[in-house]
Amino acid sequence: MATHEGRKFYKTKFEGVFYRLSSRRDPRTGELDRIYCFSWQDAQGKGHWKTVGRHSQGERAQTAKVARAEFLARIAGGINPARKNTVTVGDAVEAYVTWARAEGKHISQPLEQYDRHLRASLHAVPISAVTPAMLTTIKGRLESTPLARRRSDGHARLSPQSIAHLFAFARRAVNRALATGCWEGTNPFSSRQGGAWQMPRVDNRRVRFFTPAEAAGLLANLARRSRQLHDMALLSLKTGLRATEIFKLRAQDIDAHAGILHVTSKGGRIDSVPAPQDVIDMLLAYGRHGGEPIFQERGTGQPVKRISDAFRRAVDELGLDTSGGNSRYAVTFHTLRHTFASWLAQSGKVTLLELQKLMRHESLAMTQRYAHLIPGQERSKLAIIDNLLTEKH
Repeated sequence: MATHEGRKFYKTKFEGVFYRLSSRRDPRTGELDRIYCFSWQDAQGKGHWKTVGRHSQGERAQTAKVARAEFLARIAGGINPARKNTVTVGDAVEAYVTWARAEGKHISQPLEQYDRHLRASLHAVPISAVTPAMLTTIKGRLESTPLARRRSDGHARLSPQSIAHLFAFARRAVNRALATGCWEGTNPFSSRQGGAWQMPRVDNRRVRFFTPAEAAGLLANLARRSRQLHDMALLSLKTGLRATEIFKLRAQDIDAHAGILHVTSKGGRIDSVPAPQDVIDMLLAYGRHGGEPIFQERGTGQPVKRISDAFRRAVDELGLDTSGGNSRYAVTFHTLRHTFASWLAQSGKVTLLELQKLMRHESLAMTQRYAHLIPGQERSKLAIIDNLLTEKH
């Protein structure tokens, strides 16, 4: 243990990485929150402390270790102002991947797609040399590049959404380089209205959702294939959880007494999601403890990282996907979350603001896509015009 300005700092297993106890409590565990920090010495040998972040906000000793290493590398000249003009997209991507893995983010799939579609064109290019014209050319090539194999939904080429994800991955990597001081400048992957570089236009609004009969049939089919896959699907349908949130769910995240799941949402935010008792009982039946993931890869104890192909086989067997390649009508695991929201909207018992809270949307605009399902919201308003026209004057 060390002390600084009257505060106690507790050692972790990583050199130079410490934590101190906050006066605030972690909402997931009820214990005093941990604030991670690291120590370093300047050229004169004077010691300094730098705060990394809170445990409740997703920081861990491992991420503090990575932050310290990046910081010391800059101090030592690993990436210094003289070199910043030569920092490549690949440098940013590799540093971002190291950080993301230390944070426990699901990085394998976007990295695989980057390696397949962008590495050859961008990895060795200095960030300062990336131009809108270059990115537009790469975007055009991706839009016309056939996939190695035709997907089950009929698409033979990368979708606009997939291409947008590719560039968004590179944008996040450069943003991380900017945030850590590894590079200075403007992120060339950021598009602005009216700018020379524009990300692919994507309308990812899903229209397709299940009827109660379809949902029951799908759950029954999944139950015959895999108990775990069935339970993941039921969890999404009854709470609206995203697949990535389900993957991260651990035993300690279940508050059985309050009927709450403490979910690690987008951006590492911790959300408290209400769950019905049968769902709580279903999760407790796995007998997990502490930090053990609820849903695990078979025989490894590691958290599930992707939805099993058995889900697609069940959908195909039941003939649920008649989209013909139109992603707005395609059936995916995310359709369960969309069904959760659609059924609530159709019930007429929740307002848009209540639905926004249940879906944990950052803006009401994201929830607005369900407004047409709320009974009486639009069609009945047309009667106002009829009534005015039929009034006797």
